[in-house]
Amino acid sequence: MNADFAKEKGRTFLRQLNREIQEKAQQIAGSFAILPAAISWLRFLGAGIVILIVYGSLSLDILFWVILVCAVSDYFDGWLARRLKKASYPGKVMDFTADKLFLSVSLIAVSFSLGAIDTVAASILVGYHLLLLFSLAAISWSIHIPVVTITTGERLAVLFSYLLLITATGRLTFPQKHIFQSLHTPLTIIALLSAFTGLLSYLRLLKRMLSRFLE
Repeated sequence: MNADFAKEKGRTFLRQLNREIQEKAQQIAGSFAILPAAISWLRFLGAGIVILIVYGSLSLDILFWVILVCAVSDYFDGWLARRLKKASYPGKVMDFTADKLFLSVSLIAVSFSLGAIDTVAASILVGYHLLLLFSLAAISWSIHIPVVTITTGERLAVLFSYLLLITATGRLTFPQKHIFQSLHTPLTIIALLSAFTGLLSYLRLLKRMLSRFLE
C-alpha cells in the first residue's frame, strides 16, 4: 500500500513538474535573444572547424585560436544575455548542448589524432560530457520538453576542460612558450577532479529528487 502511494505521489510530482516547465518555456519563448544564441552557435560551428583542421585540409596553426574563441564565447553568450535581460531557458539548453558537443569533439580530436592530451584523461572527460548530454536528453524526451540543470561542479568541469584544451593546443602552436607546457599536467589533473566533482553534484541532485518522490 505504501509503495503504491509513493509511486502515485511520484507520478503526480512529475506531472506537476512537466506542467511548470511547459508554462515556463512558453513564457520565455518569445524573449529568446538572437545575438546570444548566435554566439552559442559559434561552438557548433567550431566543432565542425576542429574536425576540418584535424582530419581535413585546414591549417593546424589556427586550432588554438578556434578553441580559444569558442571558450570565450561560452562566457560571453551568457554575459550578453544577462546584460540584455534576455536570459532564457532555451538559451540555457543551447549553451549546454553546444558546450558538450564542442568539448567532446575537440577532446577526441586533440588527444587521439594529435596526441596533445593523454588519451585516458581525454576519454574520461569525454565520457563525463557525453553521459550528461545523453542523460538529460533522455529525461527531456521522457517529459517532452528540454531539461537542463547546471550545477557548480558542472561549471567547473566545463571551465577546466576548456583550459586543458587551450594549454594542449597552445603547446602545439607555440612550442617556445613554456607556460603551456608547465600548466598542462596540473590542468589535466584538475580537469579530471572537476569532472568527478561534477558527477557527484548530479548524483546528489538525483538523490534529493528521489527523496522528494518518497516523502
